[in-house]
Amino acid sequence: MKSARFLALSFAASVSSALLMGQAHAQIYKYVDPVTGAVEYTNQPKKGASRMDSADTLSEIPTGNKPAKSKTGAGANTVPRAVNASTNSSAGTSSAVVDASTQKTRDGTRRQVLSDELSNEEKALSETRLAFNSGKPLPMADEGIGSPKYIDRTKQLEQTLRHHERNVAALKQELSNLKL
Repeated sequence: MKSARFLALSFAASVSSALLMGQAHAQIYKYVDPVTGAVEYTNQPKKGASRMDSADTLSEIPTGNKPAKSKTGAGANTVPRAVNASTNSSAGTSSAVVDASTQKTRDGTRRQVLSDELSNEEKALSETRLAFNSGKPLPMADEGIGSPKYIDRTKQLEQTLRHHERNVAALKQELSNLKL
């Protein structure tokens, strides 16, 4: 009787562990690239990916997906990335080619948008430099020059200043990369 009970308990334990292992392998993670917005589904945890609940489905993946190229190694279990079926349907065909005048218009629009952004960033940088005053901003009415509030505001101004400097440099680089 003891051996039958032991056998039943060990069978139940192995079934429950197999179920748990099956759930662990069935986990799906959704990763959205912050730069391109591309969505990737994978069964491997990835920094920035969110774990999908078992109630979630992959029905949001369009039917026009192309399967991912076969990989070996760490990325071998990756689920194909979502592709917008409407824009992908003409890829590689003559209808996907844009005529020169349309492309020139698009490039001009892009240049104008980047120029406007650069102008705005340079204005913000100039205002922040003025407020930062070489690391010695004028104290506000409710703060003294050595107070924690003043020091925090000075640090925040410096971070904002560096942020605008990086943005200006990046926009100038992007504009220099454009074809004329």
